[in-house]
Order: sequence, then structure tokens, then C-alpha cells
Amino acid sequence: MGFSLSRRGFVALGAGVAALPLLPGLATAATGFRDPVSFRSVYRTRPPDPTAVVLGGPGFETHGDGVGDDTAAVQAAVDEASRRGIANKLGDILGGARGFPHGDGGGVVLVPEGRYRLSAPVNMWDSVRVIGYGGRRPVFVLGENTPGYATGTARELFGFRRRPVGGPIAYANNDTFGTAMVNVDLEIGPGNPDAIGVRFGGAQLCLLQDMDIDVGGGRSGIDHNANLIHRVRVTGGEVGLAAYAASAGWQTTVLDCRFTGQRRAAVTMFNDAKLVVVRAVVSDTPRAFESFPDQWQHLYVADTHFDRVSDVAVVLNDSTAIPGAEDERIRRSNQLTLLNCTTTGTRDLLLSAQSGARTSAPASSAQVRELTLGLRVERALTAGERRSEGVHADAVPGVPAYRIEAMLRSDTPLPPGDWVSVADVAARMGRTIGAGGDDLAVFQAAVDRYRTVFVPIGQYRFTGTLKLRRDTNLIGLHPRQTWLLATDGHPNFSDPDRPRALVETPRGGRNTVSGIGLDTARQTPGAVNVLWQSGENSYLADVTTQFVKWHPADAPSGDPGYTYRGAHKYGVWVRGGGGTFANVWSMNGWADNGFLAEWTDVPARLYELSIEHHETREVVLRGVSNWRFLGLQTEDHIYGWRSQAVEIDRCRDLLLANSVLFRVATVLGPYPHAVSVKDSARIALRGNRGYRDKTPEYTQWGAALTDGRRTVPEVEFTLIEVR
Repeated sequence: MGFSLSRRGFVALGAGVAALPLLPGLATAATGFRDPVSFRSVYRTRPPDPTAVVLGGPGFETHGDGVGDDTAAVQAAVDEASRRGIANKLGDILGGARGFPHGDGGGVVLVPEGRYRLSAPVNMWDSVRVIGYGGRRPVFVLGENTPGYATGTARELFGFRRRPVGGPIAYANNDTFGTAMVNVDLEIGPGNPDAIGVRFGGAQLCLLQDMDIDVGGGRSGIDHNANLIHRVRVTGGEVGLAAYAASAGWQTTVLDCRFTGQRRAAVTMFNDAKLVVVRAVVSDTPRAFESFPDQWQHLYVADTHFDRVSDVAVVLNDSTAIPGAEDERIRRSNQLTLLNCTTTGTRDLLLSAQSGARTSAPASSAQVRELTLGLRVERALTAGERRSEGVHADAVPGVPAYRIEAMLRSDTPLPPGDWVSVADVAARMGRTIGAGGDDLAVFQAAVDRYRTVFVPIGQYRFTGTLKLRRDTNLIGLHPRQTWLLATDGHPNFSDPDRPRALVETPRGGRNTVSGIGLDTARQTPGAVNVLWQSGENSYLADVTTQFVKWHPADAPSGDPGYTYRGAHKYGVWVRGGGGTFANVWSMNGWADNGFLAEWTDVPARLYELSIEHHETREVVLRGVSNWRFLGLQTEDHIYGWRSQAVEIDRCRDLLLANSVLFRVATVLGPYPHAVSVKDSARIALRGNRGYRDKTPEYTQWGAALTDGRRTVPEVEFTLIEVR
């Protein structure tokens, strides 16, 4: 059933089926619910990377008992990791431009199991990653009544920062890439009402993953947001996540997370946070998601359970009450999608703040098949195309426990263990790697013999393709410090009609590749960064390509990427494969496109993909079915205005959810549409950011969608359905 809610109406969703057995509760020991997601330590032993800084090692001695103050040692370890990254230049994106040091920092701090007391904020410099290991995750503790955390001003334990030459030091922004905290816990003791667990900002590859944040009586677990928040549990606090627009206006994906016991709301949202929330659990809080006044939101929530949310699941502003709402683009920028969600002990689903209108479920335990706010365009690109605005709702009472457990079951595997370092394989072969020679033979020997191969920080040169076996895993810790590099100008990468990849997976493989950077050098017209043919249970995550922007011959140099001229075939190439993709950044702008998927019906879920800076096309889908893009971001640039965001050809059953198809403020020309569809069916675009309120006029697309005959002109929408 589906209908719209008037501005002042109060609607209870009708019963579609008889009530099913109810789940008595969720996410607390008292209810006995068994969470299908594991939140254990994911690195049980120390990763074998000799270039990493080890907290507690010489020069970075700690107490590790939760009593002695370890703040200085933690900061010194982060500083040293940044220094090493600047020295090796492996993470160099900005290349000294805009006053940043070459390499702009970057490195890894490994933290052994223990309890480390902090008494002041730790600055997480650009591209530094803090990664814990041990049978239990290490814990950073803010002791009781720590001075500076009860002054009325929010203060963090860890703050993601940028540090340009000459300063000033500032919080991370769109020039901050790859910073992360992984497999560590945070604990805020009593008497720290203004404490924040982590001030999380930055751009691509920034990550919070595998963390428990116990806020207690503090302010919030996470303040601000960057790319991906993954397998994080936040307990207590006034707010779990205080969300803002990520730099520079892109979306944030919240994946497999849990929020429990917040005093105000699990998530508050300021200036258009653009959240993509998948498989979350929100429990024991008055509100799950709450927008600040005068703000619109692009909020997409799927496969999520609301348990004992006492007031309402989502609070948004009335679209007509937002300042500037007379502009239909602003009014339609207020978007909500709840899709395939469940509730227990939660009756009200949506509150419109100014009018007070509430949308309620048919019972306190229910299955929310779909709840949307905003513009819906159904039967798009046909003579029967129809539009509606407002609230559309479809829910039924009752939800069985097995239904919730199945919904929450994750498709992102834990890191594989029992790894063997490729450096150890090289030593046994009497070879040296990472010194400028051809390292392919050593890597091939490693993946042929061992199931999980660890790649330490460094740069490794290949003259051909590294071919993984069906069960091979290739693991690094930092994609901007761990590079596989094509040999420039090599004949193996010279033929664009016979593309060859740096890394290739087999058809139907169960491969995991993560924490790796892939660089196809400059003059390699037949080169592909990765050819992915793996099956549904595979995983490509935390992976990047080299950062370059296509530009015309007369483009001035100075800005990052504009001194580079190259030739490449594809960035990420999926042929007959699928699986799960997460936190992937493809921006080698001289390639034909950044992401090509073709001729596959292997299901795929793609979380927080960033595909940018190509001349004519960013994402190309050809003969693809059963794929879901959740949080796709594309971006042109000043000279890349001819670059279409998404091309869909002969595809079936695709979802693009909460996409940000970005037009930069300096773009030099118009583009008629963002997405093209040809000979395709059952395509759903759910939520979209398609314009910027900037000059010139080219900062928005001419239309959202076209099939070459008809167009959907609205660039801000909650649903476009192509049947």
C-alpha cells in the first residue's frame, strides 16, 4: 500500500498482513538477541609491517594500564608515522601544492592490546592510521574528571587534522585523504560531559572501522563525518554521531553500526549530512535521526532495525519550511528513504518538525517496506510517467526474529588471518623487493603458494599482471602507502585493444583485496588498475588508484594533477564478477573511465565508491544485473565538464542509492544529463544530490536522466523508477 501524508495530517499505516511473531527486544544482554555481526578484535596478531610505528616500542614507551598518562607517547607515535610518510613521499597527492609538504604525511601506528589513558586530544595528522591488534582490542581511556572536558565546549580524544606548511593547523577537510582508526576502542570516564570520542573529518579513504566507543556521560561518540564508518558501536552519550556534510559535500556511509542508549538521539544531522545507513541497529534512545532546524537532508536508511526508539525514528524539517524552499531544487533536496527496515517497541517513524505531523507504523513492531519523503517519479521515461511529492508509506505489522537477524547479516567479511608477508617470501627466494626492480615474480610466487599475502608499506613494480588464485587474499594496511606500480611504457601495458591489469582475480573467486594502492604509471594505454572477476562472496575494499585529472593540452600547471599527461584503459574493470566493494577511490583521470562493469549477473553491493576526474565518463555499466550502488560519488573538475556521471546500457535490476553526482564550482561548461539509460529495465535511483547553489550555471546537470528520447529534468529527487 502507498499514499501521501498531508502537511498537517497524522497517518497510521494500515495492516497489510496478520501480525507475525514479535522480537521481544534487541541489542542488550537482557533481551538475549544474538547479533549476526561480529564485533571482536579483527587483528589478533601484529601485522608484519616493519615500517609501521609500534606504540610501546623504543621512543614510544607507554604504561598501558589505564592509569599512567600515555598521551605524549600516543602523540609522538602519530607524529613519527606522519614524518615517515612525508619522507617516503608514497602518499603524495598534493605534490607540494597549496603549501602542503611533499607526501603530506601518512603512515601506520600499530597499537598492542592494553589500556592507554589520555588526558588531552591526540592530533591525527593527514593520512595517519592507528590500528590495534591483540586478542582484545586496545582501549584508549579518558579518565574520570579529566581537566578540559567539562568547560561547556566540546573537546575530542582524537581529532583528524591537516597540517600545511606554515599552518595554521586545522581540522581535516577535502584535502585530507586516508586517515583512519581501526580495531581500537574508546572509553570516556565519568565527569567529562563535553567529551567527544573522535572528531572525524576528511575526504576519500578516511575511515573508522571495528571500534567500540563508550561515551558514558559524555557529549558524543563521533563528531563530524568523512567517508566510511564501518562496524562501529557507540554506547551512551547525548548523541552517538553528530553528522555534518562531509568534505567537500559528499555523502558518508554508516555500515553495520550500532547505536545504543543515547540521551537525545543516535544521530543528529546538520548541514545536509547525506548519510547512507545500511544494516544499523538503533536502540534505547528517544530519536534515531534528528535534523537541525533550517536544514535539508539527503537521508537513506536500509535494512536497519529500530528498537525501543521512544519518540520517533526520524525527525526532519517540513520541506516547505526550509529557507529558500520557493526554489524547487532546495525543497526537493529534503529527501528521506527508509527501505526494508524493521521496528520493535517503536511506533512513530517520521516527525515533520514545524507542522508536527507524524507518520506512524501500524504497530510498535513492524516491517517498513518503504517510507519516502520528497519527489517520486514513477514509470519514468514513458508516456505514463507520474510524479508525486510528500510522504509515501508502506508497512505491515509484526516482525519475526529470524527476519531481523537475516536482514542484519553482513556482506563485508572480517580481515583474513594467518597471513604471510611477501617480504618474507622474497627473503626465502633470495630476492629484494620494493627497490625499483621487477617484483612480479616474487608476488606471483607468494599468491601461488599462500592463501593470504600481506603487503608491507612500500612501492612494488610490475611488468605484467599479478594473477590471484580462487581463494587468494591480498592485504595491506594503507592504500596511500602501499603501492603496486606498472612499469612505465612496458609492452605488456601498451595495447588498448588488449587491456591488461596490474591485478587480476579469477572468475568465481572468493578473493579479498584491501588496503592497496594501484598505479598504472603514465604511458600505459592498455593498462587497467584491477580486473575483478570474483564471485558474490568476494571483497574489494579500501583501494585507490593514482590521483590525476584529465586536462586539455593548454591547461596551466600548478594544481595537483595538471602537470601529468598519460594514457590508460580503465580504472576498475569488472567482467563477469561481483561481490562487495567498499571505500574504493578510482581517479586516474587519463583512463577511458574510472569504473567499468560489464556482462555480469553476479550480485554486487558497492558502498561509498568515489569515481572522479575522467574526460568523458565516470561509471559505465554494460550488461549488468543485480547490482546496488549505495553512496556513489562522481566528480568532474574545472576542465572535465564533458564527463557524464553514469552510463547504463542493457542492464537490469540496478539500484543507485543516495548518489552525489558532483559538479564543481569552477566547471567550465554544461552537461545535458547525469545518467543515461539504454535498453535497460528495473532501474531505481533513490535519492540524489545533483546541483550546487554556486556560479557558474554549470554547477547542476541539465537533467537527471535520459534514454535519448525522453528526459527526467529534475536533478533533486527521492525516487526515479525506470520499469
